[in-house]
Amino acid sequence: MERVVVTGIGICCSIGRTKDEFRDNLYQGQLGLKPISADRFSTENAYYATKKACVIKQEWFEEASQEDDRVLSSLATRVISEALTDSGLPATGLNRRRIGLFMATTIGGSYPFVKFTRKRLAGDVQPADYELLFRASTPNITGALMKHFDFQGPCSTISTACAAGTNSIGRGFDFIRNGRIDVAVTGGIDIFTELSFAGFNSLKSLSKTLCQPFDRHRDGLTLGDASAFVVLESLSHAQQRGATIYCEVKGYSANNEAYHPTAPNPDGSTAFLTMQQALEHGDMDPAEITYINAHGTATAVNDSMELNGIRRLIGDRSVHVSSTKSMVGHTLGAAGSLEFIATTLGMYHNFMPPSCNIVTNMADEDEQIRIVGDQAIEQSYDGALSNSFGFGGCMASIALKRFTAETLC
Repeated sequence: MERVVVTGIGICCSIGRTKDEFRDNLYQGQLGLKPISADRFSTENAYYATKKACVIKQEWFEEASQEDDRVLSSLATRVISEALTDSGLPATGLNRRRIGLFMATTIGGSYPFVKFTRKRLAGDVQPADYELLFRASTPNITGALMKHFDFQGPCSTISTACAAGTNSIGRGFDFIRNGRIDVAVTGGIDIFTELSFAGFNSLKSLSKTLCQPFDRHRDGLTLGDASAFVVLESLSHAQQRGATIYCEVKGYSANNEAYHPTAPNPDGSTAFLTMQQALEHGDMDPAEITYINAHGTATAVNDSMELNGIRRLIGDRSVHVSSTKSMVGHTLGAAGSLEFIATTLGMYHNFMPPSCNIVTNMADEDEQIRIVGDQAIEQSYDGALSNSFGFGGCMASIALKRFTAETLC
């Protein structure tokens, strides 16, 4: 089996349009929440629980798509380019058939669809709009990215609800681990629209104020935009070219608990199983895990379910837990890859990302669960988990380990 490492990171979200900007704002506990502008959609005369979200700045959209109306593909192109540049992979001399792309999204095609529908209702549809609608559909986005970057290996579009981003990384990990490819570009992208915003509002999942994971009085999530991709490589391929290695991906697991369309099983049994399997897959013990980046949506059932699973996993030990969604919102298909990046950067730069907005900690008397507060914890650690537990019972977890010279042994 090949060992798999992370060598490149690219990201654009509400708290940063580059890896370094994201890392700095993540460490500082910067919130990406802001009013939804009319450029996105009107929130007037609508019964929304909130009129705020963790949106990418309009000028970043324009920067990414100034020559292309396909917002998702152009933003994904920019972020993947950043990840490839960060990895230091040469532009030539690579076996393109051993490079794969695994892209996650949940509502990918809805951005052009909503735009098209509004034009149609206004009687302003042009022939070119039909072509754009087709080209901007989710499967075609992945194909367009493969063509743009001349990747000729395996390609998948993954849409497993809120676990999609983690599953995209897991799929790339499996392909490399099994020796099928040398390099995998993996990650997710979602730009929320009026359609998805109204949907979560109908489910009564949106917070009226702030996203407060692990607060006793949490009242729901906030939505966010993100494009987040990482470059995975086999260790031998990365070492051969002298690449910088952020961390090693040790194990991955995905399950479905078939419990309910939107609610998880409150006992956390499938969450526990998924984390346990990820560790077993990576030949790791729960005692090696110091930090867990939780799915942490700030909905009533999800947070308590996840902590139940974590308690069962760690036994009589303790672990630090935080939710990146408290800062960037729920970025849907990009959530898993964004949070994997947060975990990777935290481990590489020796800090545990904060979990913001907590007023009354639901685990304040819990000796097993140590919720990271508004301030990042500066600490070196060697093992971490990144969790994604989504709608439809889709659950995924990835185990990461610090990479050092000693880990070569």
